[in-house]
Amino acid sequence: MIFHKTLKNIRKKHGFTQEEFAKKLGCTVEQIVAIESNVKPATYIFVTLLRDKLKLHNAPITESERSTLMNGLYNWKLAIDYADISTAKMLQPELEKSVRASYSPSAENFYDLYAADYYRAIGDMKAYEETMATLSQRTDEFSARHLYYYQRLVGARAFVEKRYQEAIKAYKKAEALDKNNEWHDVRFYFGMGMSLSDRGYATRAIAYLEKAKHQAMWNKVYNGRRNSRFDVYIDGYLASDLAKIGKIDDALKILDKRLEIEMGKNSEQGMGYTYFSFGRVYYRVKNYDKAIINYDKALLCLDVDSDAYIASLFQKAMSLDASNKKVEASKIAKKGLSITTDELWKTLFDALAHSTSLYDDPKSSIYLKETLIPKLLDHGQYEVAMYYYKQLSDFYYEEGNSDVALKYSNHAVDINELIRKDLIEGDM
Repeated sequence: MIFHKTLKNIRKKHGFTQEEFAKKLGCTVEQIVAIESNVKPATYIFVTLLRDKLKLHNAPITESERSTLMNGLYNWKLAIDYADISTAKMLQPELEKSVRASYSPSAENFYDLYAADYYRAIGDMKAYEETMATLSQRTDEFSARHLYYYQRLVGARAFVEKRYQEAIKAYKKAEALDKNNEWHDVRFYFGMGMSLSDRGYATRAIAYLEKAKHQAMWNKVYNGRRNSRFDVYIDGYLASDLAKIGKIDDALKILDKRLEIEMGKNSEQGMGYTYFSFGRVYYRVKNYDKAIINYDKALLCLDVDSDAYIASLFQKAMSLDASNKKVEASKIAKKGLSITTDELWKTLFDALAHSTSLYDDPKSSIYLKETLIPKLLDHGQYEVAMYYYKQLSDFYYEEGNSDVALKYSNHAVDINELIRKDLIEGDM
């Protein structure tokens, strides 16, 4: 009828000793001890007495009520995961009320963990930050599953803040907690895959992204829909990493299918992100004209304040720069600097702006090599850093300083070796 730990939690939250509790309820101390020790079950009469004396008529305190509450939390999580925001919003107030009245620490743990995801999904970043701060300061012991989910949230938070190496560490901690893969779902595989990809570990990223794609397409069904809200991003990251290791045809096949799906849904944002992914693949094979065309299509579809819009803007500028259209690339770099406040994007646009002015401004080479390239390396932007080392090498060669040109050429070779090592061995 009532879980033995629940009775103990009710007693302690009301500040009663076992003797005081027995007196309040009008029963014996031995009866309280027996139920709390899980020696004897609580009778229906005892539960009724408990509700009446402590006014717990609407509180879910029995085992069956607790089971219903946990199922409700799981359904809420599914609504969040599959972007059914209207259902998630509808369920949230009553769930929070029931959880807070339940005297169940595990229910409260799961509610707070899912709430962090919920606030992030609805765009309430202030509430998300507050919830994460509260979770990080907890002193009670989480179960392994709670810790697993918490580490996933830490990873997601680090990824959003572009702290990719920290994100990978958090996801690896989560992975260690779930040795039997019982709890891994699309969100775990996707989060780990994205973090590895943005840090530059293409081979490892592909392995996790393929698992995420499998989970999203086949293992998870919500309200009759197989696709999760991550599918367009999974396909985009997967295509980009496949292109990195030379599997261009496979990458384009994935994106052709994804574009067909997004067009069928009439999803502007989905189409925009897919065009952006096409651009990255064509950039990879140095077909800069096709890359620019796709980035232009992406910019027409995407919201101006989205990260994907900024990324499309930057990649278009890089494609123009690689095509030796320095003036156009410089204009886009200046536009990017004017519309983003993100530290990494500002570094990327700033580096591009200075690389386009190497031959016009003597200070550009100094600022690029001493300030901007080290920042790019700190952020794991190895390929971009390698690109600018090559730019510096060409610049100094044309200036007649072959020794310095060779130095930066060797830096580019060293970074290329790091990238090649990952592609072949998947090292971290």
